[in-house]
Amino acid sequence: MKKAYIFLLSTFYFLLGTATPTLAQEVSLVVSPPRTDIEIKPGETIQKTIKVTNTSPTELILGAETIDFIVKDDAGTPIKVTTEASGRFLASPWFTLETEELVVPPKETAQLTVIITAPSDALPGGHYAGIFFEPKEKRGEKRTVSYTTTQVGSLFALNVAGDVNFDAVIKDFSLKNFVNEFGPIDFSLTLENQSDTHISPESSIVVSDMLGRRQEPIKLDSVNIFPFTSRTQTARWDQVWGLGKYIATVTVAYGPGLTTSRDLPFWIIPYRLIAAILVILLVLIASGISIKRHLLHRSDQRDGEIDELKRKIAELENNSR
Repeated sequence: MKKAYIFLLSTFYFLLGTATPTLAQEVSLVVSPPRTDIEIKPGETIQKTIKVTNTSPTELILGAETIDFIVKDDAGTPIKVTTEASGRFLASPWFTLETEELVVPPKETAQLTVIITAPSDALPGGHYAGIFFEPKEKRGEKRTVSYTTTQVGSLFALNVAGDVNFDAVIKDFSLKNFVNEFGPIDFSLTLENQSDTHISPESSIVVSDMLGRRQEPIKLDSVNIFPFTSRTQTARWDQVWGLGKYIATVTVAYGPGLTTSRDLPFWIIPYRLIAAILVILLVLIASGISIKRHLLHRSDQRDGEIDELKRKIAELENNSR
């Protein structure tokens, strides 16, 4: 399932009046689809439709605009590019909106047609922009209402066909403790996308024991990683009992026929359980030695009693003669 990107930008007040006291009214919008992935060729034109649902009790006039976005953090959070830029991955000039203003009655849905034309000299790889909506004042009305809203948008991730460079690097594959008493074992994977476009890698971890026996692969969720950013994911090996050295191998498929992998050795040593077993064994061995010594002592004692009895019998026989 595609991750829903809803821009939670700065909450703002859209004032519709100055002389007249204003009343705060919450605006709620739902934009669909939240994200669209498009494969496009240089010079090609593609048409898409965005649906905007007004869930508030009043009619809304919405302004629509196309803004470039980038991703910088490990969480994959989109950030609007509000200043003019000629970045490698920007795409807003390629978008033409059917209208820059939508009227949406309460509890109803309006549609916006979007025309996307990639330039004939568009660089192969990823290009990113979003269409954002915010309330506007109604023409001809006195400003008596203050709208409180959160700006929402629909993201477009374009991939221009051509000679696209794919590359990804495992920056970190680790676990909390190199030596563990028991499972489960939690792994952390950080992957950096050094490609010209966004990727959705398929990652899995396989754990092998000292005898080379492989466990069932642990599948990680597929996430989008934008160019020259990193994403960190976690995975858990649920096995509780173990003993000895293990090797976890992570394999990441990130492009057409491209994979990268890394090994991570670790140990499972239930030292408290082993110590308890050793103590029990020592107690049993000590008890066995003590019992054996006692039995040997009893045997020696009986042998002495038998010898004494034989001696007395011999004396009696001699006296009777």
